[in-house]
Amino acid sequence: MRPPVRAFTAAYLPVICAFAAALLLLAWVSPVFAAETVPSGAQKALAPVTKMIATLVAIAIGLGIAICGAVIVWGGIEKTLAGANTDAEHRAQKRITNGIMGLVWMVLAGVIVSTITAIAVAYGLIEKPF
Repeated sequence: MRPPVRAFTAAYLPVICAFAAALLLLAWVSPVFAAETVPSGAQKALAPVTKMIATLVAIAIGLGIAICGAVIVWGGIEKTLAGANTDAEHRAQKRITNGIMGLVWMVLAGVIVSTITAIAVAYGLIEKPF
């Protein structure tokens, strides 16, 4: 018997409100003001550091996606081999669910990093890392 799906609880409300407040703050404080304070030589001097950080973040997100894929496959193999053992099947299903949730978080992290990088490049704060 499957447990009932948890409904959206009020526990997530503070996190959502904090995220919305941060987005409103970012929209209110325009990055154009920050772009005017960046010295012309600083952008070129920090270009190797920017590229190194972008490379490390890309490697971390790619490795996370690969690990999540491996966890999903591992869970699928465990579920296939569980047979009539409901406890093993439940553990395998939980592993697959956790792998999918991790995959969603990794893709979301990639989108957030790409968006922040695109905004910083558009306003001239950094050079395009790749």
